[in-house]
Amino acid sequence: MKNNQATSKAIEIQVERWDVYARITPTIFLIISMILIASGIIDFKTAFWVGLGMFALTAVTWWFWTIYTIRHLIRTLNRASNNIVEVKDEFVSIKKDLEAYKNENE
Repeated sequence: MKNNQATSKAIEIQVERWDVYARITPTIFLIISMILIASGIIDFKTAFWVGLGMFALTAVTWWFWTIYTIRHLIRTLNRASNNIVEVKDEFVSIKKDLEAYKNENE
């Protein structure tokens, strides 16, 4: 249970980091690229290929992280589903016991 909560908290923190990364990185890249292109240090083609490489790296990393997170979510949902089935079975058993007790006392 504690391990599951720790993993859920870790995923929540990772989501926040991805959100910040998705907001800040493109803006910073564009600003730096414009400065480097305007100063003649690199040309537009170089900036394009660097940007494409960074995009590809981000996409692959995000994909693997997403698969890991979905796997964790599926395991959590399966565990919750199994626990609900166990509770349902216990209620059925209690209902039968109560009916038997009621029938004995009549």
